[in-house]
Amino acid sequence: MKKLFPISLLLCLLFSLSSFAPLHPNVPVIKKSVRTYSFPITGTTFGTPGAGQPAGTIAYSISGSGTSPYAITFSTLSGTSLGTYPFSLSSPGNYLAGGLAMKAQTSIAGVYFHISTACSSGYCLEFIGGVL
Repeated sequence: MKKLFPISLLLCLLFSLSSFAPLHPNVPVIKKSVRTYSFPITGTTFGTPGAGQPAGTIAYSISGSGTSPYAITFSTLSGTSLGTYPFSLSSPGNYLAGGLAMKAQTSIAGVYFHISTACSSGYCLEFIGGVL
């Protein structure tokens, strides 16, 4: 009876290990590619083209280096500058630009730049408190 337990344990172990498939030497390796983007990042958004002006489309340009943004510059579509506002690191991979001067000129209270592989371009850009 004492030998029955080790033998049954060995048989169970052998049976459970037999269900594992052997490794194949030519299994495809998935390489994780790092998304890269280059500065300046440009685009348009909706805001006010200057203090007291009616709402409309304004252009932005984000300057930076590597994966870190430095500042965002807003301008009217005709090229008049609405100011340059620096980004500050709010948490790892998250940058925030904003302030009273930006809100007064553009009606945008803040710009959130989030570095993430979940975003198709490698970063997400969010304008906070813009005119709707």
